Amino acid sequence: MKIAFDIRGIDGARGGKGIWTANVLQSILNNDRDNEYYLYTNKDWSNKYKHLPNVHVVNVWGKGLFWHIHFYKSLIKNKIDVLMATESYIVPFLHDPEKINVGLVVHDLVAFKSPAKHQKKATFIERMTLRAAAKKSKWVFTVSEYTKKDLIERYPDFQLSTKAVVVHAGIRDVFNRDRDTNKIVEVQRRYNLDPDYIMMAGTLEPRKNYIGALEAYSMISPFNQQRYRFVIAGKKGWYYKKIFQAVKKFKLTGRVKFLEYIPDEDLATLMQGARVFLFPSFYEGFGLPVLEAMQCGVPVLASRVSSIPELGVDAVHYVDPHDSVDIADGLTQLLDGEEYRRQLREKGFQQVKNFSWGKTATMIIDTINKG
Repeated sequence: MKIAFDIRGIDGARGGKGIWTANVLQSILNNDRDNEYYLYTNKDWSNKYKHLPNVHVVNVWGKGLFWHIHFYKSLIKNKIDVLMATESYIVPFLHDPEKINVGLVVHDLVAFKSPAKHQKKATFIERMTLRAAAKKSKWVFTVSEYTKKDLIERYPDFQLSTKAVVVHAGIRDVFNRDRDTNKIVEVQRRYNLDPDYIMMAGTLEPRKNYIGALEAYSMISPFNQQRYRFVIAGKKGWYYKKIFQAVKKFKLTGRVKFLEYIPDEDLATLMQGARVFLFPSFYEGFGLPVLEAMQCGVPVLASRVSSIPELGVDAVHYVDPHDSVDIADGLTQLLDGEEYRRQLREKGFQQVKNFSWGKTATMIIDTINKG
């Protein structure tokens, strides 16, 4: 078969979709020699798979809707059998099921949620296209059982329970390495960090609940605030200014360190050196940082909502993301409880063994091969 992937999101500062696509694709291409793969992009991409004769990179130029139209025309021209729609619902919305089979990848339904604010343009497009895209696609791949359930409940008439397949994420290689104390100290010094700190990572946007986390941090004891700085690693997203305003509002100036976007290798090292990792998100389709923090051996405090308990099971301290007092109480328990932290670390190491990119890649190809 000829199988196409939309790989626009796998370069540069990857978001969740790009991380998932890059790692699943790598696992598939390293193992499948039976199918032909066409990788579609809108940029000059450095093809690291050029040594594989069954991999072809196709550049489609254009912007906005015109790019998607040219993309679809190229799929038809190249007689593609299957499109793995990893980045957008637009071509799945437009496509003719008689001409091409689509595997629609749904990471979350954040565009339909509140108070999980989303980018206005993305919200409009996803709300307009997802319904028809889900109905017309031959397969629907969701990254969690929660997202699958959410999708089935939203579109009960599309028989999604029979064609939706859960394909989790795995752990990125950079997070799969042994703890190196010297490396941790070196990276901490490079970012001007003291050895003990609380950490949170992700795009600065309302859904991640940074403001709730900052308020909770302001409620812990002065001793713990003095001892543990609050480190936030994430690029500026949307509606982020209120996060910086919250630092002043809660009188935390000098105690909170914003690192903005940092390379994955440094992020993994800083995670290993953190005392606690916070993830009090309002909504997640998956929640990859929870897995990666557990793999790094750092105790995790996360929300008891959406897909997160599916990942963490009993290896995470859960809180109500809408209750800053609950977050503060959980944070205090973790900071003060050495034995509790040790228990969560051990459980975390066991829990992450249930997730792998290889398993996800195999499920996708097996599903497509079955037709």
